[in-house]
Amino acid sequence: VERVTWNNAVAYCAALTASEQAAGRVPAGYVYRLPTEAEWEYCCRAGTTTEFHTGATLVCGQANFGYSYHSNTNCTINQTAVVGSYAPNAWGLHDMHGNVWEWCQDSWGFSTSYPSAAVTDPFVAIGPSTPSRVFRGGSWNDFSRNCRSASRYGLYPPYTYNDGGFRVVLAPVLP
Repeated sequence: VERVTWNNAVAYCAALTASEQAAGRVPAGYVYRLPTEAEWEYCCRAGTTTEFHTGATLVCGQANFGYSYHSNTNCTINQTAVVGSYAPNAWGLHDMHGNVWEWCQDSWGFSTSYPSAAVTDPFVAIGPSTPSRVFRGGSWNDFSRNCRSASRYGLYPPYTYNDGGFRVVLAPVLP
């Protein structure tokens, strides 16, 4: 999905949850929702510790993005690609780097919103002082550095972006 607001992505997840709960296909305490930032990055990395699930570099042919600093090559096709056009990561997930930026559940809280001590699966809840939401993954219109596993941006939830979309997870209800 592309050109969708954060609000519409969340509404889609709620409708999908209601439909699947009515059919008895959602475990108790679970919902369909956007991934948290931590969940998104964990899935993107797929067990790796490098900047990309492909290793230390991202070059044309490994994902749909605009320009590779690693090979100094223009890679763009100037639009989204069909999901599955590029090889998946080690966990079978496609397009974690490039194609479209993906909305996450978290508020854009900058670094001050995270605890100072080490935590597992941090989540920045939505609050009145954090009107933006997190976007992850880079897009067809980005440089390779913006497609890193750790790259993140904050954008406003009622807006659409020509290179923005979302992915859905079935996961526990968040506090």
